[in-house]
Amino acid sequence: MSIYTVLSPPPVTGDIAPDPLSLRFVKEGFSWPALFFPEIWLIVRRMWLVLLLDVLVVIIAAMSLVLEDVGAVALVLLLARLLFALEANGLRRWTYYRHGYRLIGVVEGRHLWEAELRFFLDWTPGGDAPPPRSEPEPPAPKRASPEAGEVVGLFPVAGGAA
Repeated sequence: MSIYTVLSPPPVTGDIAPDPLSLRFVKEGFSWPALFFPEIWLIVRRMWLVLLLDVLVVIIAAMSLVLEDVGAVALVLLLARLLFALEANGLRRWTYYRHGYRLIGVVEGRHLWEAELRFFLDWTPGGDAPPPRSEPEPPAPKRASPEAGEVVGLFPVAGGAA
């Protein structure tokens, strides 16, 4: 099972609840597309600041290929790509937070559609959390009285004698 965080866009004036189509589900954990196609993944996700930093890292690595050992630089670049793939969804969540999105829930599911289904089955559009349950007050505890024949302990009759 995968865990997804659910993010809501910043509220527009007059809106009580966010549009369900505007909610974003971001998966926790490793991102395979970000490992193999990082720049394309960043462009599709519209993460421009992270893309700029990624391009700077690649340029610095290319420039150091001329000055340093090729194997060492390739190993460092490979490790940087692995680290990026590990943190890619976290960077995506950070980008949403920068744009005013806020966390409204966490849900799990094997696939995105299953997580969306689980979330929307429990979601109340008017609020971020389900309303509190109003349970009736429990009855006050009764005191045991020997006159009524109520017995406390292992003895079958009041007073303790069998």
